Amino acid sequence: MKKVLIAGITAFTLVFVGACGNTADNKDKETKTEQTAKQEFKTKTVNNIDMKIGEIKTTESTKKDKNMVSIAMSFLNNDSAPVGVGAGDFKIKSGDKTYEVFPQGNNFGDEFKPNEKLAGKAYFELPTSVTKGTLVYAPMDKEKASWSITIPEAK
Repeated sequence: MKKVLIAGITAFTLVFVGACGNTADNKDKETKTEQTAKQEFKTKTVNNIDMKIGEIKTTESTKKDKNMVSIAMSFLNNDSAPVGVGAGDFKIKSGDKTYEVFPQGNNFGDEFKPNEKLAGKAYFELPTSVTKGTLVYAPMDKEKASWSITIPEAK
């Protein structure tokens, strides 16, 4: 009788420990996913304009196998004259392809005075297969700055 009782307790303990271990693994995976989604980017200065990349969000497009990606950006004019920046100055490069800003998106673009800030979003329609790329600031097709980005999954 003691052997059956000890075997039962041992089996129960193994099942209990196994279940607890599985929960910890799931929590680790959730934490890693949250960390991946919250990317941090260095501020870069081009022609006296501080450029900062913010949150990147992905939603499904109405077109098959496409996603809409919005990239929040903010700018500070450190120049002594007004400057203009627009989403059309940005591109995403992934592999051997280059993706232009989505023209029907509510993209930012404006001229702003010295010491003023400009903030907005740039929208890109990308194939669902694109998960990583380089966001490039290239006014008049001359590359001035770039950031490595990870495209999150559509929510």
